[in-house]
Amino acid sequence: MGVVSPTTLRRLPDGSGPMFAPYGSDQPSLVDYDYAQEEWVATGEEDGRPYATTVCVRRPKDAARFSGTVVVEPLHVHGIAPIWIYSGAYILRSGHAWVEVTCQKTTLDMHVKPSNPQRYASLGIEGPDSADFDLTLRLDDPEANLVFWSELERRNRASSVILAQVGAALRANATAGTGPFEGHDVGSVILAGHSQTGSVATYYIRDAHHTLRLADGSPVFDGFFPSGCPLGPFHDVDVPIVQVMSDGDVSRPDFSFLTGYENRRYRRDDSDAPGDRYRLYELAGVPHMGTRYPPYNDPSLWRTTHATESYDALGAHMNSLPHNELFNMGLHHLVGWVAHGTVPPRAERLELDPNGFIATDEHGNSRGGVRCVQMDVPHSTYRPSPLQADGTPRIHVTVGNDEPFDTAKLQALYGDTATYLKRFNTRLDELLAEGWLLPEDTNEMRREAEHINFTEPLA
Repeated sequence: MGVVSPTTLRRLPDGSGPMFAPYGSDQPSLVDYDYAQEEWVATGEEDGRPYATTVCVRRPKDAARFSGTVVVEPLHVHGIAPIWIYSGAYILRSGHAWVEVTCQKTTLDMHVKPSNPQRYASLGIEGPDSADFDLTLRLDDPEANLVFWSELERRNRASSVILAQVGAALRANATAGTGPFEGHDVGSVILAGHSQTGSVATYYIRDAHHTLRLADGSPVFDGFFPSGCPLGPFHDVDVPIVQVMSDGDVSRPDFSFLTGYENRRYRRDDSDAPGDRYRLYELAGVPHMGTRYPPYNDPSLWRTTHATESYDALGAHMNSLPHNELFNMGLHHLVGWVAHGTVPPRAERLELDPNGFIATDEHGNSRGGVRCVQMDVPHSTYRPSPLQADGTPRIHVTVGNDEPFDTAKLQALYGDTATYLKRFNTRLDELLAEGWLLPEDTNEMRREAEHINFTEPLA
């Protein structure tokens, strides 16, 4: 075990041109929640190799509103911040801070530096030139796909050390009354990531959590939220882990995207043991990417940006399940476990059919897993990914679609709108009481249910 050296954090002045912002991170509005945004430069060394990279900090302007929780998210190789896209509203309304760390050389070279060459001219992480690296996934070629992921990990070998050093600096600076959280009481720091950055968080847990520690032997991060990119199962990690896996992440038993996918080898039992606190939440019917809200609920967006037959198979209705709201729930349970010792509920796993695919009910909807009210009082069949000709899910298509029931089926199931609405609200209240949704996330669902039309097909 080694003691991690905090990086040096230096504020980048606002007058040096526009700062880089991950795609999709402009919503919700920071102004509406009275949040400050600052960009800092982290400088340090990884195995004797110097680096300088960006750290974006969002925190309440009023320190009295700060919850004490800092959610750290690496920048995704595609220039996005999925955790913010899905749970930014939860983070803001809860008074948490969010810190985006450009810990991967690939993201610094391909996204941050080109966005403003003058502002970021002095930044760099040593390693192979990113200009010759093709980020295209080859999902139809498992061997090439695994080579791609191995090469991506190799090129970004400094990632875990940078995360550890930045995490340590956030704590040390706050204690010293300097840095991004001057005047703010930092209570807990959580590392979160989804999809490719879910793997970054997983690599950190595997390679750095036990070996890079603060001077008193305590961990840099107080909890982990690795979602959407499993490797092997986590065991004996001395801080809480809440792992979220969407139905669409693991809908096929034969998918060799990474070693944790095939036959769902990431699966393990939940635990409350002090040195092995763990929850796995498998979200029934939910795709890899959330498509309930604009602009992500536009099928043409996905067909344009992913020119493949798989995306052409999307119907007119993108999957409308509350992906973001379920991520909020999982992150909220982790925060409560870390900050207050509140033990989260345990969930069933997704049920499997004899062939290892996700079992479905009479409506074609997934069985088991973490449920949402739309799955239990359905008006559609919710596909976590489009189907192939043989009726099995397509290989790791990141979005899914809805197939609305016709009016005859709706009337046969519920009779009329009033009956449907009563059943919907009753089940929603049950899920709230059981801890599977947050109260702040339900009003829009109730309003939506009021407009289900039993006399005309769903638009």
